[in-house]
Amino acid sequence: MRISSKGTYLHKKRRILAFTFLVIIAFATLILRLWYLQIIQYATYSDLSKNNRIRLVRIKSPRGIIYDKNMIPLVTNRPVFDASLIKEDISGKLKDVLKPVSGFLKMDPAQLKALVAQKHQPFQPIVLKHNLDFKEVAQLEEHQLELSGIMVQVSPGRSYPFGQLAAHLLGYMGEISERQLKRPQYRKFKLGDFIGQAGIEKTFNSVLTGTDGGKQVEVNAQGRELKVLGELEPKPGLNLILTLDSRLQMLAEKLFEEKTGALVALNPQNGKVLCMVSKPAFDPNKFATGISQLEWNKILSDSNDPLQNRVIQSYYPPGSVFKILTATAALEENIIDSATSLTCNGVFRLGRGSYDCWKRGGHGKLQVHQALVHSCNVFFYQLGNRLGIENIAYWAFKMGLGKATGIDLPDEKTGLVPTPEWKLKNIGEKWQPGETISISIGQGYLSVTPIQLANLVSAIANGGILYKPWIVDRILNADGQTKRIYHPEVLAKPSPADSTLQIIRRGLYGVVNEQGTGARARVAGLSIAGKTGTAQVVSKQATAETDGEEIPLELKDHAWFVAFAPVDNAEIALAVMVEHGGHGGSASAPIARELIKEYFKLKGTWPPLKKAPPASTS
Repeated sequence: MRISSKGTYLHKKRRILAFTFLVIIAFATLILRLWYLQIIQYATYSDLSKNNRIRLVRIKSPRGIIYDKNMIPLVTNRPVFDASLIKEDISGKLKDVLKPVSGFLKMDPAQLKALVAQKHQPFQPIVLKHNLDFKEVAQLEEHQLELSGIMVQVSPGRSYPFGQLAAHLLGYMGEISERQLKRPQYRKFKLGDFIGQAGIEKTFNSVLTGTDGGKQVEVNAQGRELKVLGELEPKPGLNLILTLDSRLQMLAEKLFEEKTGALVALNPQNGKVLCMVSKPAFDPNKFATGISQLEWNKILSDSNDPLQNRVIQSYYPPGSVFKILTATAALEENIIDSATSLTCNGVFRLGRGSYDCWKRGGHGKLQVHQALVHSCNVFFYQLGNRLGIENIAYWAFKMGLGKATGIDLPDEKTGLVPTPEWKLKNIGEKWQPGETISISIGQGYLSVTPIQLANLVSAIANGGILYKPWIVDRILNADGQTKRIYHPEVLAKPSPADSTLQIIRRGLYGVVNEQGTGARARVAGLSIAGKTGTAQVVSKQATAETDGEEIPLELKDHAWFVAFAPVDNAEIALAVMVEHGGHGGSASAPIARELIKEYFKLKGTWPPLKKAPPASTS
């Protein structure tokens, strides 16, 4: 078949036109791309070009210092060396840099790759490891010419000179998470920064955080700094002065050695926290610059929950300490007066149920004063039966139970004051009369935190005012100038009658000073009032056939003691909880005694002893 010369010519012409069209499109695309890069993206690439020579280096600001009431520093700062990487400065393959670095830093190469793979801004230093030791710093500096993109940065890190002292109150630092970075209060932070993750460090994070500075530097092709072109100094965070007395805190911690539980002491006249202990504790220094995954897993798997602040986050049955509340409610509701006598023969019967007193033979006939002194169960069973759960719950809520105190620490728990409505909603059952009997002596569904009981006994001591417990007394700047002063804040004024409070205070004085259950808290020459409590961990039937000494530790009852001193114009009120301590009188009362003695010893003024008035019989 022959193809005409005319056909061949047309075919060639089409090919030339198609090729020409493709060339035009290619050049047009190239021109458009050049226009986009040079005009539209000019600012971006201009900045990147400058960053190859001139960098703005962030200078982290030091956090504010935290002092006790006597200006003893409890939390300070120290220089910390970090290994960082700028990907854009790497002059070869990434793996060729990370391999030797992993050896110097004793890190898994896969872990380093994961850190580098995270989303970062151009020329932003990626922190590979915090808190380098001297050997690690020396090795990186020695090989810096071979490790393009790698640098050692110095920044202020947190230091806790007293280790575990007041660890739960002070809190700890931790690296900010991606979830936290999305929150408005953390918008000034960047990935790799450390923020307060617990305690005062968290609550006052924005106050303690300063304003970062920066410097403009000229760098070479490897990203090494040649000279500083300009510098803006960082501004340190504000300093906190606490209500805490570190000397009292040290004794409290010593008294809790080898124990698990909590202690908190307040000034009942204003709500200031004098000391706070939660055991077991932790060393916040381990968190200050980044804790290893191994150590973190070990803490999380610890069944004793060392990170939990038992003062505000653990709740327990209050046991016989709740008899303070039951007696207050009965007096205020005119169920009894100071002269009312009830009989205890060792057991209280209601329907088909029977409820024992701790004293088998019973206490005989007694009034509210003796009932408090000897902690007679049957007396308070009768009060609870007459009051009813509604009146008990009403006064419990009124005196601050079942709700947060508002203390300036994060994640406070509310505990539980049960009501018939609560039980029906949460358990799907009606309230039974026998449950009121258990509640009347602090058992059953009832649960409280140590800070709530300290606040309750403070209100009994100060005339019926519930103050918000507070820890930060004032805020100072770096020059020592006062920026803010905190003042007492009244939560509520349940204000039981003065006559009621007098009866309760006299009874609590008797607990300690009239051969009552709190006799081991007695101090010669000092009027102390208090109340013991035993919170059941398991039912009595579970340990009925076991000798007291043979009961496993985890099955022993929790031991409470609350107290205030002096009885008139009290200056200190406290709650002590020893988990699995057995009895409040033997486990917790001696701790309270020593702490109260130390408080007045440190103050340098022993309060004058005033003999408590005799209990009224009319």
